[in-house]
Amino acid sequence: MVATLVLVTFGILILVDVLILNRTPKKVNNLGTMQVFSSKDALLPKEYYYSKGHTWAHIENPDKVNIGLDGFILNALGNVELTNFASLGRTVNKGDVLFESSVNNVNVKFRSPIKGIVTGLNTELKGSIKNPESWCMSVKPLSINEDLSTLISSNTASKWIKSEFRRLKDLLIFSMEPAGLAGATMYDGGNIAEGAIAYFEEPIIKDFEELFLKV
Repeated sequence: MVATLVLVTFGILILVDVLILNRTPKKVNNLGTMQVFSSKDALLPKEYYYSKGHTWAHIENPDKVNIGLDGFILNALGNVELTNFASLGRTVNKGDVLFESSVNNVNVKFRSPIKGIVTGLNTELKGSIKNPESWCMSVKPLSINEDLSTLISSNTASKWIKSEFRRLKDLLIFSMEPAGLAGATMYDGGNIAEGAIAYFEEPIIKDFEELFLKV
């Protein structure tokens, strides 16, 4: 029993060490150099508005608002290829699903930060999204002033992203059972491996969706 507990503990600490890394990339078996990110790596362009579901809205003109995904969510998921887009002409409310992506064969949904009519799809998106300034869909806004009042401006987004980074680290650590054994291992220091959520199975990915992708 004791030997089993020691092995389980050792395995948990290795996983924590892999997903929550020191300040420099490290070699992980034969996977090559694993890239890491911190809250400072989440690009937050000026004049963008961010939802708690990590979709952003950028006003192009009074009849067109572009919508995309912020840098935090792209780093956390690692390889975001979008599917199942909302159809052109559809009216979406704030919080309605605009598109999806597969994370370790589990579908996750991304939601609209505003109410509007879907007017465009970025056909130049090919493969996974790398640039958090890349827009995914455009909508004609229907209640823009009301919607913007509930979103996070670029002026205050940095503080919010730091909080989100801490919440993600909490999820990674305390999703490793038994949580008490993982404890605060490497909690105060270290970055997070890019695509860390894709290392987990469906229950944790769904927890991530519930915690981070709801508007």
